[in-house]
Amino acid sequence: MKDSQRSENEENKIKEQEKEVNRITFSQFGNQILQYFNFEKGILKTIRLLVLNPGEHIHAYLDHDRKRLMNPFKFYVITGTIYVFLFKYALPQEAFEEVQANSELEQQFLEAFVDYYHFFILVVMLFIAVFSYLLFKRSSGKNMLENIIFNLYVAGLLFIISILASPLELFFQPYGSILLSLVSLFYFLYAYVSFFRGSRIITILKSALSMILGVVSLMLIIIFIGIIVGIISTMNT
Repeated sequence: MKDSQRSENEENKIKEQEKEVNRITFSQFGNQILQYFNFEKGILKTIRLLVLNPGEHIHAYLDHDRKRLMNPFKFYVITGTIYVFLFKYALPQEAFEEVQANSELEQQFLEAFVDYYHFFILVVMLFIAVFSYLLFKRSSGKNMLENIIFNLYVAGLLFIISILASPLELFFQPYGSILLSLVSLFYFLYAYVSFFRGSRIITILKSALSMILGVVSLMLIIIFIGIIVGIISTMNT
């Protein structure tokens, strides 16, 4: 008898809880999406902290406080996806329209570059992370993965800067693009100086060298791939 009464009571509690659940609305559904991507607190808080003092807060995330910042991979994916949408559908594409593909294969390569631009930037940042690890290994003591995480946060914030500056690129060409490049470079160096503590001049030189070596190494690989693609396309014609 007691077991049957308990089961009935549990069923009644479940029914009462189901009655208390309201019908879903667009507002509720939107809040659930924001909570899933951690938009309400996580991303806005992360942006603010990365602007104010990227070194201190990334160090805190790496060393003892995983809740200080949004997950670096999620932060990069969200900011990169938003930027790619603007890059493809809102920002001027004259540079890509002027490029004449010599074959269908090369045209597909250019289209893939535009569609997956944030993945291209991710590869760039990974190459930069390799050289930042090598150049700052002794002074910082950070391992390879920690360098990757740091550079992901930097890349995500650079995406945010590009998103906010997109009106300048649209209406004040070419000065908007020049200003955006200067601000992006300033934040890149500022983040490195803040994170890799020590002599500012040496840190700036090492960070610039990390960026140059990373970009040049990747460009050499891309040129090599482009040569292979060109050879394959000429063999097929």
